[in-house]
Amino acid sequence: MTDQFDRWVEDTDRAIASALEAQSRAGAVLGAVSGELLEPLHDISSGGKRVRALLLLAAHDAFGGTQDRSATSVAAALELFQTAALVHDDVLDGSDTRRGRPSTHRRVESLHREQGWHGDSAEYGEAGAVLGGDLALMCCQRALSDAVLDRPRAVAQTVSRLFLDMADIVTLGQYADMRAAAAPIAGLGDQEQEIRSVMRAKTASYTAEFPLGLGAALAGADPEGVDAMRRAGLSLGHAFQLRDDLLGLTGSSAATGKPTGDDVREGKRTLVMWRAWRGTDDQGRIVIGDALGVRNASDQAVARVLDVVHSTDAIAWSEEEIARAADEARRSLSEQQLTPRGLAALESLITRAVDRVA
Repeated sequence: MTDQFDRWVEDTDRAIASALEAQSRAGAVLGAVSGELLEPLHDISSGGKRVRALLLLAAHDAFGGTQDRSATSVAAALELFQTAALVHDDVLDGSDTRRGRPSTHRRVESLHREQGWHGDSAEYGEAGAVLGGDLALMCCQRALSDAVLDRPRAVAQTVSRLFLDMADIVTLGQYADMRAAAAPIAGLGDQEQEIRSVMRAKTASYTAEFPLGLGAALAGADPEGVDAMRRAGLSLGHAFQLRDDLLGLTGSSAATGKPTGDDVREGKRTLVMWRAWRGTDDQGRIVIGDALGVRNASDQAVARVLDVVHSTDAIAWSEEEIARAADEARRSLSEQQLTPRGLAALESLITRAVDRVA
């Protein structure tokens, strides 16, 4: 199975590179200036585990799909959409690094400072990264357009609609995430449903729900089959986000690509933190409140938050939630008429996605 995944990743990487090269050719009219935004995008797009692409291609294979070129192009579009989301997220969260490198807005900020240009370097970096994320979205559309050019009209319409629905849901989910983080910390214990809604919209949708649905649609699955894959993806996406949340609290920077404690300083409202808040006492809530969402919180303050989390059942409870959601995803897949190879690939990807460790 690993060899198949490696081939799919290589094919996706080539499709991403092709879309980025086309974008670079279009931007060549500006000369070297275009590279100041495009080079960071190339760097970010070259990293990652390609989870979304692999799920899409495995779903396409599971439904007996033969449109490998089209499926790979849509997989590339998904990964480029992820690039855009990461660039914009880093601006919104004020993150300094991404995948072990300076985030895009920090790179553009450094350029401004080194050149001695007029104005505020930080503001310039953020503005440049917003445009960089927009460029990644445009590149995503390039790849998507290539994918549906030679597909039957009905399939092309379904794929385009699914992709647009996904983009809308994720963008609104990002706002919902900001909104949740802006709420008074005292209300954290009442935010369970709000947090679950954000997880569904911001992460589950484009991590698993729509990749699986898009793969099925490209293979010619009927609407019921597409919907079934989306339901499986929602369960898997829930498990994936919970694992991310645990790693964001307890994982190493080498594993996450971001400084340890960033999720605490950014004020992320997660089910792990919600469970810890509900399970601790007043003193523990004071400790959490002193660091959650405090940008300049010290390492010691963040460490005290982690001590509070570990003193409750939040981590064990989250692991149980992950296992339950992963089992739901597997059960949903087992109820479909899928090719043996495709089903095996999907089950392997579920294990890979939820069993990640620091």
